[in-house]
This record gives sequence, C-alpha cells and structure tokens, in this order.
Amino acid sequence: MNRIARPLQALAAVLAGLAAVLTANLAPAREIAADLSSHQIQITAGFDGAELLLFGHDARAGSVIVIVRGPPKAVSVRQKERVAGIWMNQSAVTFSQAPGFYYVAVTDDLRKDGTLEAIMSGAGLGTRYLGLRQDNNAADSKQIEAFRSALIEIMARSALYAREPGAITMRPDGLFRTTVPFPSTTPVGAYTVTVYHVEGGTPVAGATTPLLVNKAGFGAWLYDFAHDEPALYGVVAILVALGAGWFGGWAFRR
Repeated sequence: MNRIARPLQALAAVLAGLAAVLTANLAPAREIAADLSSHQIQITAGFDGAELLLFGHDARAGSVIVIVRGPPKAVSVRQKERVAGIWMNQSAVTFSQAPGFYYVAVTDDLRKDGTLEAIMSGAGLGTRYLGLRQDNNAADSKQIEAFRSALIEIMARSALYAREPGAITMRPDGLFRTTVPFPSTTPVGAYTVTVYHVEGGTPVAGATTPLLVNKAGFGAWLYDFAHDEPALYGVVAILVALGAGWFGGWAFRR
C-alpha cells in the first residue's frame, strides 16, 4: 500500500504545483500599487501638523495623479451684507458632501504637456473642479458658483484644500513617491488615498489605500465625552467656567 500511496502523493503534489503556476500566469498583473508610510495620524494636544510619505510602483512608469480626500461633512457658507450700518449674515448655501480635506499631487510630465487642466476638468478632479452638492435648490447657478468658490478659498486658507498640485517623483523603473502635508487643523475621520494612472488623457483609478485620523490622549477622551454625553459635558463646562470665575475673583481680591 505504501509503495502505491507514495507515487500517488508525489503525482498529486506535482499537479498542485502546475495548477498554482497556471493560476499565477492567468492572473492579471497589477499595473499600479501604492502604500503610505503610516495609515494612521494621531492628533494630540500638541499636534501641529504631519507629513506622510506615499510611495508605490507604476508598471508603465507613466503619468500619475494622487488624490487624498478627507471625510465629507455639511458646510454652510454665509454671505454678510451691510444692513442699517451693521454687517449681518444674509443669504447662505449649504454643501452637504464637502470633503474636510482635499489634496492633489501629479507627476511633472503632466505639467510640461500643458494638458493638466483638461485632464482634471474632464475627470472632475482637483480643487478647481471639485464637485460639491448643495442643499439649496432655490439658489441660482451663479450664486451657487460664488458660494462654491468662497468655500474653496476658505478651506485653502486653512491649508485643508490644495491651491496647486503637489509634486510626484517618478523614476524610470516606475517607482514613485510624494509627501502629503496635513495641517494642525486636520479633521478626524476616515480618509481615502487614490492613485490614478493617466491613459489617453483619462485618469483611471489604479490603487486605493485607507488613512485614519483620530484623536489621542486627553483630547480624545474629551472629544468622545463631548459627543457621547453632550448634556453632561455642557453642565461640566458651565461648572468649570463658574469655578474659574470664582477663583479669579478670589485671587483678585487678595
């Protein structure tokens, strides 16, 4: 029995190896891959910003675009007008899905070709062509565009939106890298990092990697407490304010 079983086991191992080789050859090659130096940013009390390294490989060693998109949130933009000598908020537009962070980086060849604007506008990528959905159906298109531009400018001033695309270094062998800057005002939440390969003037998503930004330390505990127990947090905040005022008055009298 052993003399028969051993040849059968060897034959089975050979067949399994051949199947693995054929499967590997039939599997489509991954043309682009990317990763981050870290998939998590922790915001502490002394957080003053961070930089992450994005690196990867493009089998074609061609044009590449990187988009880093932060968690979406509802943002209201209000226009102030002078009424009876007093500046007051008048008309407003709310954008329900505005990303809290938006960064773009491109390879140098896209800048040299002069086709970057056409590529970005056609694909709806980049800060200038960022699609923002508004809740105010009554507002006309010109008013919405004005509020949209105002929102982008406000976010750009806070370094949350990129005014101009960052640079991606691409080597002849297809290895590429870029750094993504995050300001001290970086919002918490789940981020998406997408690498596009530009083919025939059209960006095609090639790789996506996640990124998580969260609070750590006492700041994280305070943040969770304020969101989980808002009523109790308000009471504690009032008591702390009253205690600080009483202590300040007592110290001043002394």
